[in-house]
Amino acid sequence: MKRNIYALCTAICALFAVVSCSKSDDNNENKGGITNNNFSQEVTKVVSQDLIQKMADGGATINGGTNPPIVQPLLPGLLFTTGELELIHTSLGDKDPLKNFDGFYYKFYEQNGSKLKIDYENHLAGTYAARGVDAAISGEGDKFTIFFIDKAGDLVALSGKFTGDAIENFQLTSLVKVADNNSPEGTVRVFKSKSGYAETIREAELYPNSK
Repeated sequence: MKRNIYALCTAICALFAVVSCSKSDDNNENKGGITNNNFSQEVTKVVSQDLIQKMADGGATINGGTNPPIVQPLLPGLLFTTGELELIHTSLGDKDPLKNFDGFYYKFYEQNGSKLKIDYENHLAGTYAARGVDAAISGEGDKFTIFFIDKAGDLVALSGKFTGDAIENFQLTSLVKVADNNSPEGTVRVFKSKSGYAETIREAELYPNSK
């Protein structure tokens, strides 16, 4: 009887440890920070270490490292769609006029070491889009962060865990370099996919009339 009770207690403790670790991982994702503070020259040409730290201090999850995954879907002709994006951190606090927005489609290609190119457009009729954007990627294993300058001149970081057909824990961080009425220079905003991941979609479904 005592042996059975001991075994039961051991199993409960093990389960509690697993759940606690899982919650800790979730909390780390929400709190942000830098994992592996090692970045290639290609990355630091796009973003300085100081700005990487500023994004992390603002709540961004930054996956450093010099051995990132190849963030291209397993099958050709696929894009990533973030779904609706939810604001989870902002340096403007409650005064920030931005909350959630419709999200983006992303295509990553021509990845060579820490360099790659990006096409992107927002879900809302593609009113904010760019193609052939030079970017740099850091990471280790299946976790990564992609850095690039968007068409407004602001710094963007995309982070997550690449699974082959999706990006788990997808996060978009923006650091304002060109101020506007809603965003003073230096503003940091962190968004995450409300679904928790960016999934793949066929490019032909997005552009049915393209050849």
